[in-house]
Amino acid sequence: MNVIKTGLSLLLMAVIIPSFAAEKTKLPAQATAKVNAQFEVKLPSNPTTGYNWIVRQLPEQVALTGMDYAQSPDCKAGMVGCGGTTTLRFKALKAGTGKLIVQYARPWEALTNEAATINIHVAE
Repeated sequence: MNVIKTGLSLLLMAVIIPSFAAEKTKLPAQATAKVNAQFEVKLPSNPTTGYNWIVRQLPEQVALTGMDYAQSPDCKAGMVGCGGTTTLRFKALKAGTGKLIVQYARPWEALTNEAATINIHVAE
């Protein structure tokens, strides 16, 4: 019975984890804001898989002021494994353009070189 449970768990992981590859196309390519403005970057996520977004590089034009997760409104009560959105909150500090580099990773695994770049432009 444990062999069956383990096999089903591995099969479920094989289905869930690659499904994020399709989600990567939904990542924003850029974000813009004016100096002193607050703005957000929304990223698809599903922490039930063990994956979370981490910020690998923050451009000097902004400060990260918060990060939270909200489950999709399509998730019904009691649903397991239903994803949602991680929202990164920023304050624009100075004019310029930089790169926000984020990675979807599990904290107990070694980081890979696979990361996403979002161009940040802050105007006067």
